[in-house]
Amino acid sequence: MTAAVEALAPLLPGLAGDFAQTAVLAGACVEWGGSPMALAGVLPKRASEAMMLNDLVPGCWAEAAPGRPLPEPVSASTKQLVQALVTLARPQGRPDKGDMTRIAMSWFDMEDWLKALITVLGDGSFRAAVPAAVMAELRERAAAVCGRSQLAAWVGQLAAVLDNERLVVLDPHARRGYALTMSGVGDNFQLHILLADRLIGDPGRGLLSGVRPDRSWVEAATGADPQLGPENPAIRRFRLFDGHGAYVYPEGVPADIEPLDGTRVLVLHPANGELGMGIGRVFRDMPPALVVDRVLESHEVDSWLSRIAPAVQKDFMATE
Repeated sequence: MTAAVEALAPLLPGLAGDFAQTAVLAGACVEWGGSPMALAGVLPKRASEAMMLNDLVPGCWAEAAPGRPLPEPVSASTKQLVQALVTLARPQGRPDKGDMTRIAMSWFDMEDWLKALITVLGDGSFRAAVPAAVMAELRERAAAVCGRSQLAAWVGQLAAVLDNERLVVLDPHARRGYALTMSGVGDNFQLHILLADRLIGDPGRGLLSGVRPDRSWVEAATGADPQLGPENPAIRRFRLFDGHGAYVYPEGVPADIEPLDGTRVLVLHPANGELGMGIGRVFRDMPPALVVDRVLESHEVDSWLSRIAPAVQKDFMATE
């Protein structure tokens, strides 16, 4: 499978339209056990280009065929869209017919590029091999088209995943703090589950008192079937705020947590009721890691608590 991925990777930059399914095949080879690393230099850039071109299609179509509805993004409509958009090509110069054809093809092939990219972005080594500038470009271009593509929204989330990220967690009520390292956490509700699992325990060992999360929730957040269902939702054990006092929404991602003095800080507050989720993790094939490196010394906790801003408790479970 790795040899197949290595053979397919050099072909991808020049493909478009139905041939973009070659990327899906490469992704399938990775799912079947192949290494994704040969794709790191080509697939993210090609998928990013597909999103950029796809974002141009509505404007180009409105210019080429004013008043007419955009064709459905299915292969049967390819000829209609290509014929319309190539009329915008310049006889000499750019964009030429090739450019406009590639733009038109992105209306039909973008999802194929994104399917393959989602598969490989779940691998931490692959994410580490993609330059930061390419990841930033993926996030930007995914944001531009995510309104019409759930796959693009997922790519944007995966491109924002933090790896080997330092995290400080503070409980101002217990006046305790922890230094952790986080990798591969897909969303903040998954982070809620993992934090509760790592930090709630025996106070005599420096942990926090409270009700530990059900084991099935932790397994759903790590490597088991992520679906918990309505009968056994994962209930958060606390509300999270960042070091600037802003509420950390469970629906968000860890990258949304604004750093304080260069470090992402989470401040724990009482849950004030039950908020549950029927899924333990968004990305089934992305293994998370959340490691408690050490319990902070009391003077370190005091230092961090002196720097954090008061929590702006405007979430719907805040108390007066």
